[in-house]
Amino acid sequence: MKKIKKQALSGMTGTLLLLSGCAAEAAPALQPAPEADRSVEQLEADRSVGQPEAAASESPCLNGYQLEQIAGRADRDYVSVPNVEGSFSFDQNVLSPADAVFNLYGTAITGVCAKPAFAFDENREIGDHYINVSGSMKHSYSVSLRDLEEKAEQKTVACSCATSEMVVNAMVTGVPLKSVLELAELQEGANTVTVRGSDGYGEALPLAYALEKDALIVYKINGRQLPEGQSTQLWMPDTVARYFTRDVVEIEVTAEAALPEVSGAGEGYESKISIMNYVEDTVFPAGREIVFEGYADDCGSAVRAVEFSLDGGETWTSYATEGATSERWVYWYFGFTPEKAGSYKLEARAVTEDGTVSPLASALVFEVEDAGL
Repeated sequence: MKKIKKQALSGMTGTLLLLSGCAAEAAPALQPAPEADRSVEQLEADRSVGQPEAAASESPCLNGYQLEQIAGRADRDYVSVPNVEGSFSFDQNVLSPADAVFNLYGTAITGVCAKPAFAFDENREIGDHYINVSGSMKHSYSVSLRDLEEKAEQKTVACSCATSEMVVNAMVTGVPLKSVLELAELQEGANTVTVRGSDGYGEALPLAYALEKDALIVYKINGRQLPEGQSTQLWMPDTVARYFTRDVVEIEVTAEAALPEVSGAGEGYESKISIMNYVEDTVFPAGREIVFEGYADDCGSAVRAVEFSLDGGETWTSYATEGATSERWVYWYFGFTPEKAGSYKLEARAVTEDGTVSPLASALVFEVEDAGL
């Protein structure tokens, strides 16, 4: 594959997931492949996508990354392909690497979106991690996760940040919240639960909601033990990451006059979409299929279709994601064969079962040359 300097740029939506190598685990080798072996810092330094803060006054930004007003490319002419057609498939079982989950979701105080801040110990075991249970019940008590390990469950769940485009899909192992509360003789009117971490952080939830969503006190991600100081996390399907308390040490059940509301994704972060390919400096030959990949997610609502445009959004081709469920992301693959040379701009968006369309489509610019050149 011929290389040229800075002829194609990856889409801006989901850039940080791409840079951290997210979705590399369980995904087949694709064309082009993400540069997952390089560090976040190295890739960020190499990319001509603008810098946090500095680009803010010049063009629209998403989490500090420049969106469309890239120097010398704003008025570029792209090859238009109305009603683009290609091959499409999706898989909800593609996992984010455990390190990416820890890096993105391990250290923030009021949420779980963060950069790397701790090491991972391959040899660590669950240990006697105790959780204090108190509140509107006859007797308070402490329970060890080691003693409840036989009741542990394993499931694949997406964790979606409420205030950014970040999403990870992980296979988590943990003890159900309902098992931790089995010894509690709840008093009448007990309707709210707050799961707190060692730093004191915790968000109140309706007790019935947490139990209905099969909340887990997680101690393994993708089969790997959580690191010391982050030894447990609360995970719940269809719930944004702000509720995913880390290093759980206390569970309090209370009787409240009004149930707390469960917040969802912030405005502009519904129906998230990202193209994950990294194609900078790459030129593709005409007449050969290019396989693009990415994810779509809408926390709490299943994705029913992924749509693509190659004519600036004038027309969109919709591909159904029949059978997709809401608790996992939709990891999609789209194969397109360009027939002629030129610059192309692929846009992707998601549509959910409630009719929500991605507020911001993900875009990828790539170059095609005649096969004989």
